[in-house]
Amino acid sequence: MNNRKLGKTNINLNAIGFGGAPLGDLFENLEEPNCFEVLTKCYEANINLYDTSPLYGYGLSEHRLGNFLKTVDEDSYYLSTKVGRYLTPEQESKIDRGRFAGGLNFSPHLDYSYDGVMRSFEQSLIRLAVSKVDICLIHDVDRFNFGNEVDHYFKLAMAGAYKALQKLKDEKVIKAIGVGINDSDICAKFAEAGEFDCMLLAGRYSLLDQNALNDFFPIAEKNNIGIILAGVFNSGILAKGIGENITYFYDKIPEEVKNKYLKISKICENYNVPVPAAAIQLSYSNKLISSMILGMDRPNQIKQNLDYLNFNIPNDLWSDLFKEKLIDERCPLL
Repeated sequence: MNNRKLGKTNINLNAIGFGGAPLGDLFENLEEPNCFEVLTKCYEANINLYDTSPLYGYGLSEHRLGNFLKTVDEDSYYLSTKVGRYLTPEQESKIDRGRFAGGLNFSPHLDYSYDGVMRSFEQSLIRLAVSKVDICLIHDVDRFNFGNEVDHYFKLAMAGAYKALQKLKDEKVIKAIGVGINDSDICAKFAEAGEFDCMLLAGRYSLLDQNALNDFFPIAEKNNIGIILAGVFNSGILAKGIGENITYFYDKIPEEVKNKYLKISKICENYNVPVPAAAIQLSYSNKLISSMILGMDRPNQIKQNLDYLNFNIPNDLWSDLFKEKLIDERCPLL
């Protein structure tokens, strides 16, 4: 697997990283042995980035991931978690779990203040129970979570969370600081407001959406900010098609997106190329991308995604996608 440096840090990441949301019982309850097997397969495949968050299963993802990472050499992986919420114990019947089918019996409390972030990070260390966290990200300061109030939370995050992460980095508790969000223009806003090492961007540089080329990527290149992509399958459509219960940004698929997908799918079919292979390779083709985190909850998905990454895609497929204006002409290709 290819290896790239994360911005100006000394962190070198493989092309595919592990996204820990499924470990928090995202959409379905997972058995502990299944989680351990998935993580073992990832490690055996030389995946070296493991990303999680207190939000995922209200601590369950961090707990499960930490249990696995304790069994391997700490110098063989990089661990990323997030801040912006701390957890408090709660009666199971009173917990609103949102998209998570299960989880620990805690409730999340949104808090981007300096003290709130330090509290969140301390709790993460306890749940993970490993001796290091490499990357820490300010989580979810985007329109998906806050709509028109996003500017208010941006200011809170810069005044509090950013300063807390700076201190943790200055004290060498963590190696890199950044944000993990769903909007490329807000990534750009953060990049202009502070000194960030990296940013995790979900869904905005994919086979269906290359908006990040317009706002964030030029600033990331200028400031040497490492980019980790999430949502390269746009929450399901690029992996599973447009069947029942398949989503786009965790919501019903808009008609224009459905039509675009069908056109892309037809071209892929003409060349006998799986759509997920084109999706992964388009996302990684830009040299600004250090890694892509994929949410994997079945052992077979690890080999499957690596096969997609290495699938032989003819240049003519990309030419057809360019010709039909289905991907941005500025997209570099491998």
